[in-house]
Amino acid sequence: MSERIDVLHVDDDPSVLDLAEAYFERELEPVAVTSVTEASAALDEFDGARFDCIVSDYDMPGMDGLEFFDRLRETDRSIPFVLYTGKGSEEIASRALNAGVTGYFQKGGPEQLRRLANRVGQAVDEHRTREIADRYSTVIDALGYPVYVIDETGAFEFVNEPFAELTGYDREEIVGSEPGLIKDDAAVAEAEDRLGTVLSGSGPDVQRFRVDIVPKEGDPIPCRDHMAVLPYEGERFEGSVGILRDISDEVERREELETKTRALDEAPVDITITDPDRPDNPMVYVNDRFVEMTGYDREESIGVNCLFLQGPDTDEEPVSRHREAIESEEPESVELLHYRKDGTEFWNRVSVAPICNADGRVTEWVGFQEDITAFKEREAAIERQNERLDAFASIVSHDLRNPLNVAQGRVDLAQTAPDDDEHLAAADALDRIESIVEHTLTLAREGETVGDPESVSVAEIAADSWETVETGSTELAVESEREVLADPDRLRNLFENLVRNAVEHGGSDVTVRVGDLDDGFYVADDGPGIPDEIAADLFGFGQSGAEGNTGFGLAIVQEIAAAHGWTVSATESAEGGARFEIRGIERRHPPVAES
Repeated sequence: MSERIDVLHVDDDPSVLDLAEAYFERELEPVAVTSVTEASAALDEFDGARFDCIVSDYDMPGMDGLEFFDRLRETDRSIPFVLYTGKGSEEIASRALNAGVTGYFQKGGPEQLRRLANRVGQAVDEHRTREIADRYSTVIDALGYPVYVIDETGAFEFVNEPFAELTGYDREEIVGSEPGLIKDDAAVAEAEDRLGTVLSGSGPDVQRFRVDIVPKEGDPIPCRDHMAVLPYEGERFEGSVGILRDISDEVERREELETKTRALDEAPVDITITDPDRPDNPMVYVNDRFVEMTGYDREESIGVNCLFLQGPDTDEEPVSRHREAIESEEPESVELLHYRKDGTEFWNRVSVAPICNADGRVTEWVGFQEDITAFKEREAAIERQNERLDAFASIVSHDLRNPLNVAQGRVDLAQTAPDDDEHLAAADALDRIESIVEHTLTLAREGETVGDPESVSVAEIAADSWETVETGSTELAVESEREVLADPDRLRNLFENLVRNAVEHGGSDVTVRVGDLDDGFYVADDGPGIPDEIAADLFGFGQSGAEGNTGFGLAIVQEIAAAHGWTVSATESAEGGARFEIRGIERRHPPVAES
C-alpha cells in the first residue's frame, strides 16, 4: 500500500511488541507502529492521535482486550480492531467475533505473524475503501440525484430511492430488470454504444448524454445520464454505474428561449441588443430584419457599436440625445439619417430601452429600429403641399384680385359707355387671370410625385419643347446625349418653362444651350443674367423680372425636378447669362409615389 498505515499495538509483553513491529514493518511498509503495554495508556494514545488499526492482546492486567475494545467503541465504532492473544479458546473467539472485532488470531511463530500483518493491511484497506464509499454515498444522498448500478449481465443491480421516485417504480420492481423497463429501444441502444466507447478506452471515462426516462405513469422525463464503468481488474467486466439528472426545467427553459429567440429573429421590426459592460457598448445580437434593412450581415455587426450606420449628413442633435439617454440609463426614441452597406440613405426611428437584472443594474440595452423613409418622404411632401396651398391662397388673395378688380371695373364702365373701345382692355385683365389660373393648376399638378417614369432623350424633349414656345428669332443649341428616367410630359413642361424664362428675360436674340452634367443636365443662355433683386428667392412663387409675367415658371421647374427626385439650382453661364443645373439623376431613383 502506498499510503502509510498507523498501527496502535497493545500488549503487556514488550518482546511481543518488538517482534510484531518488525513483521509489520517488513510486510506493510510504509507503516508506523505505536507500542503500548497497558490498555489504559492505549486509550490515552488513541484520544490524542489518529490510527488506522488497533492490535490488542486479550489477557492484560487491569483491562482485558475485549474490555479495551468496548471502551474504544464508545468513541469510534468503525476503526479496525484485531485481537491477537496467546490465551486462545473457543469461548474467547466467540465472544470476540460476537462483539464485532475485525479479526481474531492466536499468537504463534513467523507464519502467524505474517498472517497478522496481512490481516491488518487488509482491514485498513477495507476500512479506507468503506470510508471513501460512505463519503461519496453521503454526497450523492445530499445531492438527491437518482443513482443506478447495472451488473455485467445488463440488469439493474442497485437503484437508490430518488431513482425509484423518478421512475415511479418500487426499487424491488427495478432491481433485476433490464433498462428497457424505463427506456425505449433507441435509448437502450444509445446507452450500450456509450458504454462500448468507455470500455474501448478510446473515449472518455465518463459518458454524458441526453436520455428520456419512461416512467411507470405519465409522459417521458428528459434526463442527462452520467455513466461510467465500475472498477475491475483483468478482462472481467463488473458492470456500470450512472447518475441521472432531471432536466425538464432546463429543457423547458431552452425551448422557451428558442421560441423567444426565433420570435426576435423573425420579428418584422429591426431588433438589436448591446452589452454596456463591454467597451463601446457593442451589439451582441441583431435579428434578420436588421440584416435585411442595413445590408450588413451578423458577422459584420456583432461586436461593434451601431454608430457605424451614421454618415456625413446624420444630424448630431438626435445622436447626442441618444447618447445622453444611454448615459442616464433612460429609454429614448430618435429619428436618424442612416446609411446602408451600399451607401444608400434611409431614415431610421431608433428606440432604445435598458434591460436590468434583479438588482436593478443595466445588463443590456435593447434597440428597436424602424425604416421610416417613406414616412419622412410623405411628411416632406405634405410640407411642400402645405407650402403650395399657402402660395395658392396668396395668389388668390393678391395676384388674382388686381386683374379681377380691373376686369370688373372695365365691364362696369362698358355697360355705361358701350361705344368706348377703351373699356375692352378688360380682355387683357381676363387673359391675365386665365394665365394665373393655368399656371396655378400646373404648379399643383407638378407637385405630385412621379410614379411610373420611362427612359427619354434629353435632346428630343428639349427640341419638342422649343417648338411649343414663342421663341421669335432666338436660337437653340443642344449638346446632350443623355437619357433619363422621367415623365415625358412633365420633363417637356420643365424645358418649356426654362426656355420661356430665357426668352422673356434674355430678349429676342438670345441663344439657349442644353448640355450634359456628370449627374444631370443644364439649360443656359447668353442673356443679361439673373437680376439681383430676385436672385435670393428665384424659385419662389410669383418671382419674375419681366413685366406681365406670372412668376410661376421657375417654381414649376423646381416642383417638377423634386417630383423626380432631382435638384435644381441657378448660377451664371459662361457667357454671363443664366444657367440652370438639374442634378441627382444618376445618384438616385425617383422617390416612392405618395398615397
